[in-house]
Amino acid sequence: MKWVYLAFGISLFVKMLVFPNFAMEGEIGAIAEVVAAEAGVPNAVSGIILRNRLYDTGFEVMVFTLAIMGVRFLLADEHPSKEVKQFTDSPSIVLARLGATIAALIGIELAIRGHLSPGGGFAAGVAGG
Repeated sequence: MKWVYLAFGISLFVKMLVFPNFAMEGEIGAIAEVVAAEAGVPNAVSGIILRNRLYDTGFEVMVFTLAIMGVRFLLADEHPSKEVKQFTDSPSIVLARLGATIAALIGIELAIRGHLSPGGGFAAGVAGG
């Protein structure tokens, strides 16, 4: 597997050397104006966040919620076991509660900042779940 990573890294390096950057420097201002006009807001950054990240996060949360609902529907006929095994020693209980608290805080933080990074809503759903 290391050879695959090494080959990919070398090919990416060669691509950067051989192929030029096709970005047009003169058109950057025009792109920002088009994004701002399409979003209907005066600030291009707000337009990009509203157009891309916020909707992306919302749909990721919706997909994760639908997945949870599907699993619950499929497992609705399952009967719980009669015996529930629990931690009985206090260090394990404290560590389990600490882990659950940290996971909840991370889930909340990812949900708040999820629209700022790609995949943030999905990560928030996973951490919260």
